[in-house]
Amino acid sequence: MYLNKLLLKNFGKFNNKEIVLKPGINVISGEKSKGKSTVKDFIVSMFYGLSGCALNEKNSNLYETYKPQDGSSFSGKAYIKKDDKNFFVERSFAKKSSRANVLELNSGKELKVKNDNLDGLIFDCCRDDYVNGFCINDECEDYSEFFEHDFKNMIVSGTASVEVNKSIAYLKKKRREFDTSAIEENIDIIDSELEDYEDVDSKLKDVRKKISGIEEELAIETARRKREARRLINTQKKDEEKSETDSDEVKNEKPDEKSEDENNKTVFLDPELLKDYKVEKKLTEKIWFIILVGLFVIGVISAVVCILPFDSAVRQIFIICTILFVIVTIVEGLYAKGVFDEEVKTPSEEEFRRIIYELERKTETYEEVEIDMSFAKSYLDKREEFADMERKILKDIARRDELREERRVHAEKLASSKKEIHAINLAINTINDLSKDISKSYSFMINNNISEIVSKLTDKKYNDLYINEENKPMAMSQNGYVEIDSLDNVDKHRVYLAIKYSLAKSLSEKKMPILFDGIFDGLDNDSLGNMVDITKKINTDQMIIFSSDYKLINKLKEKNIEYNYIELN
Repeated sequence: MYLNKLLLKNFGKFNNKEIVLKPGINVISGEKSKGKSTVKDFIVSMFYGLSGCALNEKNSNLYETYKPQDGSSFSGKAYIKKDDKNFFVERSFAKKSSRANVLELNSGKELKVKNDNLDGLIFDCCRDDYVNGFCINDECEDYSEFFEHDFKNMIVSGTASVEVNKSIAYLKKKRREFDTSAIEENIDIIDSELEDYEDVDSKLKDVRKKISGIEEELAIETARRKREARRLINTQKKDEEKSETDSDEVKNEKPDEKSEDENNKTVFLDPELLKDYKVEKKLTEKIWFIILVGLFVIGVISAVVCILPFDSAVRQIFIICTILFVIVTIVEGLYAKGVFDEEVKTPSEEEFRRIIYELERKTETYEEVEIDMSFAKSYLDKREEFADMERKILKDIARRDELREERRVHAEKLASSKKEIHAINLAINTINDLSKDISKSYSFMINNNISEIVSKLTDKKYNDLYINEENKPMAMSQNGYVEIDSLDNVDKHRVYLAIKYSLAKSLSEKKMPILFDGIFDGLDNDSLGNMVDITKKINTDQMIIFSSDYKLINKLKEKNIEYNYIELN
């Protein structure tokens, strides 16, 4: 991917400034304060907008740095070529109307821009990765900060915008928010209390059965006492009537007629009398006897037929008819005896007592009898005692249901928390695994190609640069590997450039334009030649070098390297 043309319509000091670029090396030259850094920041801003970090601390607020002072339109345009497609990008940088329009020139289709940048639309590279991997500048306020954060993030996560350690720390903090110990403790307490209410349903059933039994006993006893009182009253009435009745009336009474009292007399049966009572059947009514007699008749007739001189066919027909006749006779007899009628179940003692009680109530059609109900106190006291037990059991059931609901809520919360913890643990493990793979990949790529770069940039003072297991760069001198923090600022700067070159070389597969700002200025002839040599080995579509040192042009000509030259006036 490379830039064809830039139009700085109103950006910083430029107004309708057009810059034509080509594939390969482009040198944008000019004295200090001519706008080289402005053009560099414009390129980055056309890719990603003005939001986010700047290329260096001096331009930390790009909007305030480059907005037009006269209030004119704050905008720019760029032509980009990616593979065989051409894109036209137009941006407005104004805060209230910030937007980017992208048109694919081949098809005339307008592309939708998301998050105000072209990442994922024309190319796949976030702003932080581009700034740290493709923008190599000579200014760095704090090398230790770069090595500890941006460089380490790229090594561990593959991008400078993701801090793995902070991400994992954040996930661990979120995991603590889903601690399940308190929930599990509450569930254990609830389970312990629920054990006290395991048999409340059976207790309620038993006590209600006892209440029903007491009510039934009271009703039966009351009916019995009324019946006895009524009999006593009837006996007294009979005695009085008998003394007043004339003997003639007694004589005239027909012997086969019964008195009204006798007709209304109710007979109550004691269920104990019927408990073991069974009606003994006659021998001729027993099923086995009937069947045995039938078989005997069939046998006798069959024997007689066999003795008599009949044909075998006639003999068989006679026997079959006899068997059918006997079977029909037996079935008809059994049906007449009621063998095939539905079985009449004998009622239980409790059912029998209820039937007797109901019959008594139905037959008591005469005057109601008042009796002394003081005997019922013992029954009512018992019933109230069981009613108190019922109310207590019902409270226990209500409490048990409350506990079950509480446990259900806690169980759902526990399941949800465990699910979140599992997801967080999975995320942490995934990040660690990915970071290990990325770290190995980046460390290998950097370790594999950085030795030549660091050797040339440091004039062989350091022959190699090694990324250790803690993702810290170690420079190898004649005395062995040393940490970067122990180097002086000059050597730190050279190692810093070596790492930036190595990152650019490792990321060159993305084919993004690489920006070099000031790193070729002020070098001696040999160092300048070394910088040019390692620069031309980077495999990318476009490199844009910002320089105020005209010795660079001579060196490029000396090495027969083609370039496109733009001078800012």
